[in-house]
Amino acid sequence: APAVFEDAAAFHACSNSLTEEGIAQATLACLRRARQAGVLVSFDVNLRPALWPREANPAPRIWSALALADVVKLSREELGFLAASVDGEAAVIEALWKHRAALLIVTDGSRPLRWFAPGTQGALESFRVRAIDSTAAGDAFTGGLLYALASRGIGRESLPALLADAERFDEVLRFAAACGALAVTRRGAFAAMPSRSEVETLLHSQSPATAEVTAE
Repeated sequence: APAVFEDAAAFHACSNSLTEEGIAQATLACLRRARQAGVLVSFDVNLRPALWPREANPAPRIWSALALADVVKLSREELGFLAASVDGEAAVIEALWKHRAALLIVTDGSRPLRWFAPGTQGALESFRVRAIDSTAAGDAFTGGLLYALASRGIGRESLPALLADAERFDEVLRFAAACGALAVTRRGAFAAMPSRSEVETLLHSQSPATAEVTAE
């Protein structure tokens, strides 16, 4: 129903629901519907080659979804995968801006995450934790990011203003990074998701430095 999209704070998907034709078309239709409703659209590449048919090339469908996203999250390896389908990493970023994405976040395990927005970019140091299982790290990070945006009332129209406010954007990134960091300290997927109180405790116990923000 249209109200499902119109009342939403965000709509999120990943490439796991693009692996077969039927679910891929349903996913893309929902992404288009959310975008038409003015909802913030988030897409995590989250590429799992074993889920795709053996002869399939995931890139075209993934790019179809990326073309509809405001916020894109991917890993360093996934950036490399997309770069191979075009003309390098710079071409990936340029294509996202052409499709009107506003924010790209590239995670890299325990190393600093990189973020890109039209005309600017930066990085954030990771939290120091004892890693046990990285299974849920990306999902926890993305969930934390969307929660941090929604709880601040940030949608598609207000996202550029947030990105221009270094202090507020840093708070959002740190919250997401703390969620991802805590998720690797325990085993499992759903069981690894942290509570808000755990996230707040980590945020107050560590202060990862924001790397330099540079204009392009």
